[in-house]
Amino acid sequence: MGKHTGKNGKVKFGANFVAGLDGWSIEETVETEDLTSADSVAMEHETMKPGWSGTCNLLLDHEDSAKQTPRAGDSVAFEGYTEGDATGKTYYSGTVSVTSVGVDSPQKGAVKRNIAFQGNGALSTATVTG
Repeated sequence: MGKHTGKNGKVKFGANFVAGLDGWSIEETVETEDLTSADSVAMEHETMKPGWSGTCNLLLDHEDSAKQTPRAGDSVAFEGYTEGDATGKTYYSGTVSVTSVGVDSPQKGAVKRNIAFQGNGALSTATVTG
């Protein structure tokens, strides 16, 4: 099946899969440099080097806090799996700098920990092997 949901998603920061995963996202971006001259008839640009960043949302779990430990300023290995980590599944990986860690405690609803990160180097895509 080519399409799937994120219900089997997993995220690993360093050596540990995080506990209480509620969702994650990554976004690849590229900056552009404007090359339009005054006599151009249309806008012109050139793409620069790519980058990537993301977020991870967790249900706060004080009893398993060892698996919710990334702190702002940490540099850690990241792995993100959209449909689990079984053999043959695709995942994303790279080194990230954790840029923020927050807690969201609404009056109604689950308390969540939010982790934002920025890629430090290239984002890789691979397939889980044996």
